[in-house]
Amino acid sequence: MMQDNARPIFSASTRIAFAIAALALLLAFASVIYTARRESIRDAAVARLMTERNVINPADVAARLRVMKLITVQITTSVRVEKKVESMILGDATVAVQTPVVVSYGTDLSSLANDGVRIDKQGDTAIIRVTIPRPTRQAVEVFADAQQTTVNKGWRRFVWWSGDDEANAAKAQIPLEARALELLPADREKIEADTREQVRRLVEALTGSQGEVIVDFK
Repeated sequence: MMQDNARPIFSASTRIAFAIAALALLLAFASVIYTARRESIRDAAVARLMTERNVINPADVAARLRVMKLITVQITTSVRVEKKVESMILGDATVAVQTPVVVSYGTDLSSLANDGVRIDKQGDTAIIRVTIPRPTRQAVEVFADAQQTTVNKGWRRFVWWSGDDEANAAKAQIPLEARALELLPADREKIEADTREQVRRLVEALTGSQGEVIVDFK
């Protein structure tokens, strides 16, 4: 009587190799599907801002900008208050206090009208023109911990005269001066330039960079 000594067609190591290859193929296929789905979601988001003629819908862009509400920018400057002391006997003295402040300006987009976004065409290029309110002052932060006090006095004033009373009076005046601070023209230009840039990047993100964005103020 003969025994069947036939071996399996594939060894155990070969079957394991086939299983690993199949798993790798499955993972690669899943990665392709995930990438395609992610791009589809992104394209759908951009498409929501388009009309049926594949033109950017300015009303939708304006509506999405209104949701952002306040666009803020900041600028760092300083306030200086000086107190003078005059005396025929002891001579004149000056006490100055300088304090850094941060001024925050904001542009309110919540009231942006639909006609605040306009689409023009220059050849094949879409020009997205956005007209927003000018930034206005929102807050002023005074950094009292970084104050610097300078005392200038003549030789006739005694060593014990420190000018503390004048310095305290100057420090008490700092918040008032900070609120009344008028920015230099260069500082105001920077605030407006930073605001334009923030809104420009925001519109580009909303429209998928489908055109050139130009931001103007009312």
